[in-house]
Amino acid sequence: MIPASEQDTELDPKVVMETWDRFFLKYGYRDQISKIGSEYPDTKTLYVSYRHISEFDSNFSSLILEYPEVVLSLGEQLIREEYISPGKKVKNRRFNIRLTEINLRETLHEIRDLRASHVGKLVSVTGIVRKNTEVMPRLYYASFQCSNCGHVMRIRQERGRLEEPQVCEGCGEDRHKVRFRLDLSDSEFVDSQKIEIQENPETLEGGAQPQRITIILEDDITGKIFPGDRVTVDGILKAEQKRAGNTLLTEFYTYIYAINYRKESKEVEDIHITEEDEQKIKEMARDPNIIEKLAKSIAPTIYGLEMVKTCLVLQMFGGVRKTMKDGTTMRGDIHILMVGDPGTAKSQLLKYMTEISPRSVFAFGRGSSAAGLTAAAVRDEFGEGRWTLEAGALVLADNGFAAIDELDKMDEKDTAAMHEAMEQQTVTISKAGIMATLKSRCSILGAANPKFGRYDPNRTIVDQINFPPPLLSRFDVIFKIIDRPDRNTDEKLADHVLRAHRVGEIYRSLEQSEQIDMEIPEEEGFKPPFDKEMIRKYVAYAKSHIVPRLSDEAIELLREEYVKTRTQAADSIPITARQLESTIRLAEAAAKARLSPIVTAQDAMLAKKIVDFYLRDVSASNGQVDIDILLSGTTSRQRNELEMVYDAIKEIKSQKRVVEVEDVVALCVSRGMQREKVEQSIIKLKNMGQIYEPSYNRLDVIGRG
Repeated sequence: MIPASEQDTELDPKVVMETWDRFFLKYGYRDQISKIGSEYPDTKTLYVSYRHISEFDSNFSSLILEYPEVVLSLGEQLIREEYISPGKKVKNRRFNIRLTEINLRETLHEIRDLRASHVGKLVSVTGIVRKNTEVMPRLYYASFQCSNCGHVMRIRQERGRLEEPQVCEGCGEDRHKVRFRLDLSDSEFVDSQKIEIQENPETLEGGAQPQRITIILEDDITGKIFPGDRVTVDGILKAEQKRAGNTLLTEFYTYIYAINYRKESKEVEDIHITEEDEQKIKEMARDPNIIEKLAKSIAPTIYGLEMVKTCLVLQMFGGVRKTMKDGTTMRGDIHILMVGDPGTAKSQLLKYMTEISPRSVFAFGRGSSAAGLTAAAVRDEFGEGRWTLEAGALVLADNGFAAIDELDKMDEKDTAAMHEAMEQQTVTISKAGIMATLKSRCSILGAANPKFGRYDPNRTIVDQINFPPPLLSRFDVIFKIIDRPDRNTDEKLADHVLRAHRVGEIYRSLEQSEQIDMEIPEEEGFKPPFDKEMIRKYVAYAKSHIVPRLSDEAIELLREEYVKTRTQAADSIPITARQLESTIRLAEAAAKARLSPIVTAQDAMLAKKIVDFYLRDVSASNGQVDIDILLSGTTSRQRNELEMVYDAIKEIKSQKRVVEVEDVVALCVSRGMQREKVEQSIIKLKNMGQIYEPSYNRLDVIGRG
């Protein structure tokens, strides 16, 4: 046992090493050390349970918390000198003791709460990996040879500036009279990597800036942590002096030297749910109108948008992510896009969903950094001139929810990566020798504005937003939110907004005065059935406990509806298999929202109702659904008309050098097209860059066509 008084005095290395020796013997670690010794130095890490240390000697465990660097290094020295190669000179060989089962109640701190009093102590922090550097070799033991007598000295190197000998141990000359040559062939290196983690967004109060801290990883734990990973890091908080050129400053910056780490594998954040909460959640799920009540709980001050809010509820729960035996994955996350006029509360809905969804990230399409929405390889001070991998919003929202406002204004270089992020749910970086694939398994809720200011019902959605059609088709549901003047609707909206403001004014007055003569008006429509915290707990419980399966009735219904929809259109393609998958995801989410392990026919009908609603809204032509409007911006009929006009131009050109507009119109009309359709098709072909007008009323195809 180590006397408690020794914790306040200089540590006695002999006593510490004896304590380690007795601990290894009592808990059977000597067998593990013996096995490591037979594989040394290829294997040079011993994992020691902190719980065992606490049971063995509470004073010794306290000593590790207070002086982790000294106590652990003495344990490593004991293993090197006494167990692995007794009698041999291996004292400069590296060995690692890595602690497991650390009691987080003693060591866990928020990044923003780390202070000077924690320097040198064992601390644990949890957060999201924001960026990481390449794994690079660091000089661990430097071998120097004296130019006067040839004596070789080995000096342990700390992180930072190279430490050279001051005096030669052979001839006694100091460094000003002789030169010490660094012999790299006799020196020892260790793998080193630097990562940066930031606080988890769900732990922050509204509007708080997430704090970051640098982590130094060395040896066998390098190269295993990537941007977007959620980790808990145990390590020693260290301080390094700042410099201004060659001038040493009085300020220090802190970093953590990692002893061990744990990746978080749970898909849902750790929301504390008590037994009372669980009973309340199960009681909520018994309500047959639970989905409707959850929808009413979303932004109650925003009038209407019932279908949009219902779909947002299902997005929170999401479908089931499947991984097949061959490694193929099918995403369960639901992507939603809202396109509409200014002032239709799109941004307010995004903010509200960010507040109630577990693991949420809010971003703008422009991107607030070089990484933007996906990820990037950048050169900055963090990497000390080397390339650093930096995670964007979708990577940080892995296993969560990403709300992206002004999605139509996103940077063009992120567009290609968004395709992969939305469907394969990965982000691949290939730049500056960095080849990495990061995970972005998140639901995306996007909002976009029409490029002409207001939504034009007479134009297709593809024509109105700066968004490539292939990316648009990856959204499961697209909502068109239009501000149309309507006396009945406008009266209800105005009444709702005015009453909401009056209730807010009274609440504000009550905050300043305990007594008020004014009566509080009826709150119906403003007080949500469930508060935000309860919704978060309900969603977290459902996502971690419920994995619904399609029932035979639901499969039959979805099959029949899909085939019926495909066959009812003669000259267009109403939906594709992608819309069927969207319907399945929404149906699974509806079952999760009810805490049901089975997807019923009613869940499938609700999902079908939502998909049909959005398809009629954004991809219908003359009352008929045509998915080609979303995929290409033109209907199947328009595409056939464009092909007919284009072929007519080529046919006339093959017969005579000059192609007159009237000749094209006459030929197409003779084949059954209307004159107006021909003229519209000519304009569209010119806009698409397929044909051009070399002179007035004359046409030609671009290229050799």
